[in-house]
Amino acid sequence: MGLSSALSAQNESVVFVVNPAVSNQMGQEVTYEEFKRQFLKNINLEEHQVTAAEIDEYLQLYIRFKLKIQDAVEAGQNENSAYLQELAMYREQLARNYLYDREVTADLIEEAYDRMRSEVRVSHILIACPRGANAQTEAQAKGRIEEIYQQLMRNNTAENFASLAETNSDDPGTKSAGGDLGWMTAMQVVYEFENYAYNTPEGDISPVFRTDFGYHILRVTAKRPNRGDIKVRHILIRVTAPGEEYDDAALKKIEEIRAQISSGQSSFEEMARNYSEDYNSRYNGGVMDYVNTPQYIGDPDRQKWVDQAFLLTEPGQMSPVFRTNYGYHLVQLMDIKPMASFDQMRSYLKQQVQQNARSKVSIDALVNKVKNENNFTENKTAYQAFLSVLDSSFVQGAFQIDALPKSYSKDGNRFNLLDMELFRLGNDDYTVEDFALYLQTNRRVMNMDMAAAYEAEYQAWVSQSCVENQNEHLDERSAEFRDIYQEYREGILMFNRMQELVWDKANNDSTGLAQFFNANRADYRWNDRYHVDIYYCSDAKMMKTVAKQVKKGIQADSLLRMHTKNNPLGFNYRMGYYQWSDTGMVPNPAVLNTLFANSSYSSQTGIIKMNQIGEDWVVVNLHGFLPAGPKELSECRGPVTSRYQEELEQRWMDDLESRYDVSINYDTVEALKQELNATR
Repeated sequence: MGLSSALSAQNESVVFVVNPAVSNQMGQEVTYEEFKRQFLKNINLEEHQVTAAEIDEYLQLYIRFKLKIQDAVEAGQNENSAYLQELAMYREQLARNYLYDREVTADLIEEAYDRMRSEVRVSHILIACPRGANAQTEAQAKGRIEEIYQQLMRNNTAENFASLAETNSDDPGTKSAGGDLGWMTAMQVVYEFENYAYNTPEGDISPVFRTDFGYHILRVTAKRPNRGDIKVRHILIRVTAPGEEYDDAALKKIEEIRAQISSGQSSFEEMARNYSEDYNSRYNGGVMDYVNTPQYIGDPDRQKWVDQAFLLTEPGQMSPVFRTNYGYHLVQLMDIKPMASFDQMRSYLKQQVQQNARSKVSIDALVNKVKNENNFTENKTAYQAFLSVLDSSFVQGAFQIDALPKSYSKDGNRFNLLDMELFRLGNDDYTVEDFALYLQTNRRVMNMDMAAAYEAEYQAWVSQSCVENQNEHLDERSAEFRDIYQEYREGILMFNRMQELVWDKANNDSTGLAQFFNANRADYRWNDRYHVDIYYCSDAKMMKTVAKQVKKGIQADSLLRMHTKNNPLGFNYRMGYYQWSDTGMVPNPAVLNTLFANSSYSSQTGIIKMNQIGEDWVVVNLHGFLPAGPKELSECRGPVTSRYQEELEQRWMDDLESRYDVSINYDTVEALKQELNATR
């Protein structure tokens, strides 16, 4: 490997260059920023003072790494189909983290956590009207909700809201309860609804707003801090049929249960196991998982149940008997777990934000950013031209690109319709043909007029195209993405080449492994060993019994079962070949010390009662003594294979250093040392 500092001053930002061995292959240029980033990757400058020697050492390691990458490329590893498939999968996963506006996403995560710190009780009125409804349906829905809103503005009371919900709302789940959804928190309902729930003052009603379900008005009944999660034991006595006698019987039964628990005659756990009719918790002594009130949004009875539990303040405290539609309840407090910190919830919230409707806010921000940064321009002539040739098949979900006319005429000019540019992002143009292919792929029935449906699909296509454009140009637009992707790409290349030339070869090249072992046989030797069975007993009586049982040929596993019935720790054994240095392989190392300290044992075989050694009474069955001698390959294959891999890697490196020339810019290396205040 030729090492030089011959890089010119104009390349002073380059640390080193690997020159390829094959003339038609590209080399590798390692910049100052890349080398600095990799060097500092696992160094905390606040806690560690960098030395010049560390930089020099890392320079040699990074050169070796890049030589391996160059060799992998010249061997065609970067064109291997399995490699390309793995790389494509990784890029797709990595890119997802960059195909939204990261600043907006960070704000959304913080907003979600801030909202989760409180709970809001809301009621709502829904006038159903799905997105894409025809103009008549849309107008009727708007008319109905506006009329209700005006009535509420004249009389904004909880009673009037409940009355209007019961008579007008299209939400069957809350209609009969006067629109009451109960308590909610962030990430539980669609984002538009959540925004109005949190931004409407307590006691007020929201303006009319729209979601995918239709038009809403909500009323905020109350707000309170998040109380965390609660864990309780639960007893339920169901009211089995309507009627006062059934109700009285259930009440009498649960009051008797409470009385027995309160008097100490029985525990809550025992009563739950014997009498509770909550079969999810009965057989666990009434123990339930952690719960909170908002998780039961839309189910006022269950929310009431949790609210009763939160009235308890001390572990072991029991509630009064209370009633829900399920029957009569008792709960006993076990634990209250406060809401987790922001740092603890950050990853969960990020995942939820990206899967939630909030992601549209972040994606819309990215789309606007891509448009602004890439001089987004539209061609309204092309837009109108395409719209003018569409027929009813478009809204009926039967659009076919082949049915479009080939040309379009305007002001005496004739244009090739499919080639007309609809919009441009930077140097990339998006044509009518591109949009038509999108429509054909995503065709669906739309209950909308032609122009509205066309505009909706056009805007969706523009957004998708902007995101795809960002994805295609991520390497240029995001240094962070480019750096992470490069690390992974090179890491796979090096791994695959190492697998081929080192690891697989060491495991599969039996001849080469045997030759390496024979050349280094002197490094693999046994010390003096005993082949011995060691039995550890709890007392002298057991030792004598075990000695007789071993002599009779009773197997060690049978002995273990016999002598651990009463005391699981009263008996143990080890069998094998042991050197003096193997003390860590046996429970009582002093046994091996005793064997090797007394040379007379080396000429003995058979059963020996060694009496008390430390806390154990020991029986050994000596099969023989093996003096020091060479190991066979089968006895040390693991360590030999590991060393053979090291040998193969070194041979590979020697070959690489002889085949490639590396030019180092020592002035740039010195500049890094100065920047990091490296000590000499």
